[in-house]
Amino acid sequence: MFITKDDYLPQIKQNNLESMIQANPAILTSAEAMAQDTLKSYLFDRYDTAKIVATTGTERNMHLVQCGVNLVLHLIYQRLPNHRIAPHVEAAYNETINFLERVADGKNGLDLPRRINPETGKNQNTFRWGSQAKRSLI
Repeated sequence: MFITKDDYLPQIKQNNLESMIQANPAILTSAEAMAQDTLKSYLFDRYDTAKIVATTGTERNMHLVQCGVNLVLHLIYQRLPNHRIAPHVEAAYNETINFLERVADGKNGLDLPRRINPETGKNQNTFRWGSQAKRSLI
């Protein structure tokens, strides 16, 4: 997995995390997989997501790791009765989603491997632009 147990330490105490997942590692693994897929869905247009999630240790982009941890904690907090999500967790989640949306729109960049077109060997982007005249429906 892209996110490790040690990545949670700056955000939540180990015993609090264990009590929230009720000592069931499957809950954490499932939340991590969901968070990883969420990250990939925002990054896949511009970045090589397979390479990104395959990195380990200090080679990972720590801002992206922090985003992943924020997503995981938000998912875990949703499991609590009455969805009692702590305000700081909700704020971190909203900040993460806003950041990922800016990355997807090209307004923020990350130091990550870009998608490469196998035919040309150059960066591959799925968006196009042009200057064709506007069409009329009449």
